[in-house]
Amino acid sequence: MKEELPFEEDFDEDSQGSLSCKEEILCDETEKEAQDAKVRTNLFRLISIGNATGQSFLFNFFSAFAVQAGIQTEALGFMTSIRNLMSSIFQGTIGRLSDKIGRRYILLVGFFLGFSTMIVLVFLHQPYMLIIVSVIQAFSLSLIIPVWNATLGDVTKIRERAGYMGKLSALGTAVSVSSMLILATIFEVTKDKVDWGFSIGNLVFTEWEMQYGVAFLVAGFNFLLCIVGVFFLKETRANQGKKVQPKMWVALKDKTFTKYFIINSIFGLIMSTMWPIFPIAQIKILEMDFFEIAIINATFTICSSLAQFLGGRLGDRIGRKPLIIFGRVSMFTIPIVMISSVFMGDWRMLLLSNIIGGTAMGAVTVAHNAYLLDIAPSDQMGAYSGLNQLGWGVMTFIGSLSFGFIAAKVETNVGTIKMVIILFSIIAVIRFLASMGFFFMDESLTKERRLEILQETKDESTVVYSCTDDQSQTK
Repeated sequence: MKEELPFEEDFDEDSQGSLSCKEEILCDETEKEAQDAKVRTNLFRLISIGNATGQSFLFNFFSAFAVQAGIQTEALGFMTSIRNLMSSIFQGTIGRLSDKIGRRYILLVGFFLGFSTMIVLVFLHQPYMLIIVSVIQAFSLSLIIPVWNATLGDVTKIRERAGYMGKLSALGTAVSVSSMLILATIFEVTKDKVDWGFSIGNLVFTEWEMQYGVAFLVAGFNFLLCIVGVFFLKETRANQGKKVQPKMWVALKDKTFTKYFIINSIFGLIMSTMWPIFPIAQIKILEMDFFEIAIINATFTICSSLAQFLGGRLGDRIGRKPLIIFGRVSMFTIPIVMISSVFMGDWRMLLLSNIIGGTAMGAVTVAHNAYLLDIAPSDQMGAYSGLNQLGWGVMTFIGSLSFGFIAAKVETNVGTIKMVIILFSIIAVIRFLASMGFFFMDESLTKERRLEILQETKDESTVVYSCTDDQSQTK
């Protein structure tokens, strides 16, 4: 039993001195914990910024760069699909491994591979090299995505999870879009004044190669920041000793997870059918340059950032399901707007699709990640996230690979413009139909659970921990 403290009138000098000493020790420990928490928060911000910016530059410019480098439609479909598969197929195993041995070392390896491949892209861009680099990049993401998501789960409580993750994501995307706009503006302003192409011996860089090369250098630098951040980050996963971790497939015994796993994987199959065709429309039909690609991607990222920031708070209030439904259903409008842009011959029409797509994806991202962490047991957070990514990766591999070959066949028969219009029309319809499945998913943060959490928060607010005079306390 906890020893009760004597009343003040019963204190002698020794007892008062002893109590004062205990209070000082408690104050020191509390201040140290507060300092550690502040350092960890800053490191999380640094890693979020580096990770978001690195991945943003990679995803937004790599496919367009590959088309500029001369990769064919079939090869683009294969490259896109193999990236989807490789970035997901190991995530279940990696997530479960991080549950067992911790997060830091796996994150270090993942960010180092991401940094290395970005440097390689600056100098080598033959089609076969792009495929090899894609595989390595994808493997690095299979290390980063589930383990970083599980790391966030380690340090958050369910009532604040979506909001906290939304703030971190919003911060990262805000920095990434600023970097993208600054770089694109520099290239646009100087395009008639500065020749960005140059050569070193037999190594020749054209203007567009140099522009994309600088973008990949920026991505590499941000992955390097992540390496530094993780190096100083303390392990967030408690030591499990020799505890035997449940098999990844045990997650399928969870009916809530299994239902969502099936619905989300089917949508991934349909979603990915557009991915190998979109950069072809950008480069071959609309003839978009680096600045124009950066503008539409920045628009997407800004909307995604705002949606993640607001969606995180909203998801904690209304639940995860409404945000996921909104995000997934909205995706059918993107190919429709793309068709309009092709008809008009104006890339600026894509600003609308990126406003819709960015808002939808931001809402889905924060709600989806929080949903998986809500339903996963504490010792299987990495496994749940990884298994979900495995299903997503396999299905997007099938979707993008098959439509890459279909697009090449249709393009041969009717031409590039008609191919884009025909296939995007089909994709819009099947995206809408596939999104209907999310109406049947279970809510992880029900109204009853939200009320329970609200009551717990009120109860906790009545407890006051003090190491200083009451007048100097802050929230």
